[in-house]
Amino acid sequence: MGALRTESGRFLSSGDESGTAPEDRPFRPDVEGLRAVAVAVVVLFHAGVASLSGGYIGVDVFFVISGFVITGVLLRERVASGRTSILAFYGRRCRRIIPAATLVIIITVALSYVYLGNGAGGLTATDGRWASVFLANFHFTSVGTDYLASQRPPSPLQNYWSLSVEEQFYVVYPTLFLLLAGVRARLSLRVRLAIGLVLVLGGSLAFSVFNTVSNPTSAYFSPLTRAWELALGALIAVATPWLLKVPTRIAATATWLGLGAIMAAVFTFTTQTAYPGSLVTVPVLGAALVIAGGVRAPRFGAEMVLALAPFRWLGRISYSLYLWHWPILIVAAEHANRKSLPVLQSLGLVVVALLASVITYVLVENPIRHARALLRIRWASVGLGVALVAVALGAITLQSDLAGGSTISAGYVATPTSTSASAGGFGASLQTVLSLVAASDQIRRVPADLVPPLPEALAEPLSMFGVPPSNTGCWPGIYDSTVPSCNFGDPHGKHTMVLYGDSHAAMWFRALDDIAIRAHWRLVTLTKGACPAAPIPERAVGVTGTWVACNQWHQYAIDRINRTDPDLLIVSQTVPAIHYTASEWQRGLEQLFNRVTAPKTTKLFLGDIPLTSYISLTSPQSTCLASHVDNVQACSVSPVSLETHYNNADKLAAAATGARYVDVTPWFCAKTCSVVIGKYAVYYIADHVAVGYSRFLEGVLSQALDLPGFGQAVHPH
Repeated sequence: MGALRTESGRFLSSGDESGTAPEDRPFRPDVEGLRAVAVAVVVLFHAGVASLSGGYIGVDVFFVISGFVITGVLLRERVASGRTSILAFYGRRCRRIIPAATLVIIITVALSYVYLGNGAGGLTATDGRWASVFLANFHFTSVGTDYLASQRPPSPLQNYWSLSVEEQFYVVYPTLFLLLAGVRARLSLRVRLAIGLVLVLGGSLAFSVFNTVSNPTSAYFSPLTRAWELALGALIAVATPWLLKVPTRIAATATWLGLGAIMAAVFTFTTQTAYPGSLVTVPVLGAALVIAGGVRAPRFGAEMVLALAPFRWLGRISYSLYLWHWPILIVAAEHANRKSLPVLQSLGLVVVALLASVITYVLVENPIRHARALLRIRWASVGLGVALVAVALGAITLQSDLAGGSTISAGYVATPTSTSASAGGFGASLQTVLSLVAASDQIRRVPADLVPPLPEALAEPLSMFGVPPSNTGCWPGIYDSTVPSCNFGDPHGKHTMVLYGDSHAAMWFRALDDIAIRAHWRLVTLTKGACPAAPIPERAVGVTGTWVACNQWHQYAIDRINRTDPDLLIVSQTVPAIHYTASEWQRGLEQLFNRVTAPKTTKLFLGDIPLTSYISLTSPQSTCLASHVDNVQACSVSPVSLETHYNNADKLAAAATGARYVDVTPWFCAKTCSVVIGKYAVYYIADHVAVGYSRFLEGVLSQALDLPGFGQAVHPH
């Protein structure tokens, strides 16, 4: 083994495999320094350093470096042994990536349960399971394209999306390498690899530009939009013999231009920049120029700076630092009930992350990577990787069980309390609701039996919101324009009701499902977040890709309603984020009702709930309550300030088309509109009713619907 190490140049004196092509230097200090730049800008951006508004581009720099290093390892192995061992490749990945990743996942889930409560802990546990199997990017794509779930606080494990992208690339890339190496052709392996990588590069970049416009959330997390960045790094390694012919002066200039491009993106890009799209080429090509120009090791190139000891030290621990910094920052901020902490506090936490990273590098990352036992036995490293994934999944499950297993949903589904025949035999009566609403302005302290408990309400899990179950496909993403059959209630019911609208229609699903079951009616849901029920002009949504899907959804949903010919159509929608005139809003709703031509359908518009002008993503009711535990009324507002021309437009549109209008404001407001009524926290994320309170309202809601024969059908047997 010693002779092979010396002759092939595959290994460095440290025991690490050289991450450069055979013709290049065995070790590239400039690449290690470039890692430091990448992790530093990401960490400082996440810490809230305002001037580094585009610091997130550090992830793209990492992608280029990874493609370069992995290809260098494969090429050196090919030259040294004449073959490529897939087992050895994945063994290296397992030793390098999984131990530290597993440690951080387990500790982050534990910290979430301890400091953020069972609700947030359960959400982090779910994220941890996806991160453990390197599918976090697909998971966060799903969350990000879900209108309500995307409004949750950021996951403490969200940084694992980029690690997942890299690992998915590594699943495909060695196979591509072997296929191209095995092709019998007059072209050399380098030329074949270059052609293959250029094709990947072109296709992926084109998809990045296209998908960023049509589906920005998916584009950000997708391995298909990022593959070209890794492929470009790989292409540099492949092109090393040709790059060695570049004049030294040109190479030196290229490295400084590349470093300048990276820093230009860091200081000029913002969170509003359409990304990755086409602008990602700025930092990516910048990283490529630094690495490619460094092949010549120019004396006056950027390596003068990047090879300095502080950069190289930070570059060595960059992987552990990337893993640790985000969960530490997010858990601390959410524990303080804030979106982010002041910059100085965040920088203090970065120091904590640095210490954790050094410990992880010294005690976990480095020892396992160089463990002789793992190097002697061919399958040992892969076996270790599989075992650690199992350990992560097992530890997450154990923590969830210790926290109460289903605690995430505990308290969110309220058991109906008061009954009355006038309310249809279940749920609170109208008199009870109005009495509690009237008394709500006298509540001073958050009730001890608040439903849900305040610590869990702060986490605002999706279980607080009564949308159709996710496994049914009936709560579509913002880019979806169709759904399955979505039949709920009593599937054998002779009567049918359809619930149609945006998230302010979907928030009544759980209560309506209960009503439909008791009334022996079938319930069909056609609800889609961020897409108002009425076909109003495009600026209602503001994002082209979202609007296209919303417009398609309108056509699909109205056709479904007419084909279903329901006995009752329930429509609801919230006021738009973008201003419309009252006449524009009214015309849109009238157009909707006029397009519903099903002959036996009764049309009903369920008015929007109040507080839309008060509750916001930056100040949800749970956060306000946590800050005013002894003064609930500090979170209440006057109902007078909540009247808008949209509500009046809804009423006029309903009247003009023969639809019934149900005003729900009395169920929420009297002298004031309180965020606590009885023992219930009323709202979930922004201005959506929480599922506990919506089910408490089942009695008055069923009475308002006035279903034929409903009173007899729902009495308890």
